Amino acid sequence: MIDADTGEARALEGAATGATGDAATQVADLWDVPDPLAAAGWDETVAQRLAPLLTGDRRPARVARIEYGGCHLVTDLGRRPGVSRLPRASTFDDDRFDTPLAVGDWVAVERDQSDDRLLVVGVAPRDRRIGRRDPSRELLEQVLAANVAAVVVVHALDRPLRPGRIERSLVLAHEGGARPIVVATKIDLGFPQEWKAVRDATPPGTPAVAVSKRDGRGLSELLSLLPQGQTTALIGESGAGKSSIINALLGEHVLATGAVRTTDAKGRHTTTARELVPLSDGHGTCLLDTPGTRELGMVRDTGGLAEAFADIEALAAQCRFADCRHDREAGCAVLAAVEAGELSDGRRRSFLELREEIEDLETKREARERRIGEGRRPPREQ
Repeated sequence: MIDADTGEARALEGAATGATGDAATQVADLWDVPDPLAAAGWDETVAQRLAPLLTGDRRPARVARIEYGGCHLVTDLGRRPGVSRLPRASTFDDDRFDTPLAVGDWVAVERDQSDDRLLVVGVAPRDRRIGRRDPSRELLEQVLAANVAAVVVVHALDRPLRPGRIERSLVLAHEGGARPIVVATKIDLGFPQEWKAVRDATPPGTPAVAVSKRDGRGLSELLSLLPQGQTTALIGESGAGKSSIINALLGEHVLATGAVRTTDAKGRHTTTARELVPLSDGHGTCLLDTPGTRELGMVRDTGGLAEAFADIEALAAQCRFADCRHDREAGCAVLAAVEAGELSDGRRRSFLELREEIEDLETKREARERRIGEGRRPPREQ
């Protein structure tokens, strides 16, 4: 939060930059192309997933933005306002998602007879996603972006690095089936040691790119890493530079960005809703901007932890005991690698912390299922 009592804060309020003109109109104009659905990623695979829902007069659309009271949809006629009447997932009958509709979803729509908005009446099964534990209902997953092939984890080099946050983001990306890419912003300001620390915190096999919106450094490399014809979501803390990256890749200032306070490098919350925007190729390559996220809680593990910590998994296969916890056991290959300087102890501890967090949630899910099986109401979530 900006301190209104400081002169710098007052100057910052006036220096914050936003998209010129009406931002909503500018974003909508991006979808003013000959084939908006193709620009949103419509292809035969999507058509097959959505086909069972397209009965009668229903038409396909993709969710481009969700806000209080409604949403914006990409249709064959461009971007149009819409509203959802989908039921919210109940804690008592669904232990997976708390997000019946997410930005990036492919949906079936029909005309709302009461006004000009489109009515969302069905959602196609999601291909890949990035989600996190719902901050208010811990056994459910809050989907941050649906149908994304890649996730760009953004970190600003002028801020303290928290390797654990990057590792959490990578686990969540892998868990949702998306390919992670680590991007460090503000490389034009220097920070060679900070950039090295980001590279060191990025596991082998995961691309890491340093970019600058000012001089364009790294943008071509980042663009080459984006899956063509598919959607890439950007996640990171507020002020990390997600919207600036998208503006730079678009070649125009469409998404609002905020100034950053020099005393503590804290950014302003300029992105208030998730937003899907197309790149200029018109063939389905899209970027999905997200607001800054403070909490990135684990949800479950169906392989994401092992993929994000493939180095530790490889070492674990060499441990003396198959059930080694990599804590203090004799014959632990993971601990031996730490002692030999081949693996940082911080990475080992991060792995143990995330594993414990996931195991705790699984224990709670099992207890909940037992209560349901016994005909009792499950415990209230914290």
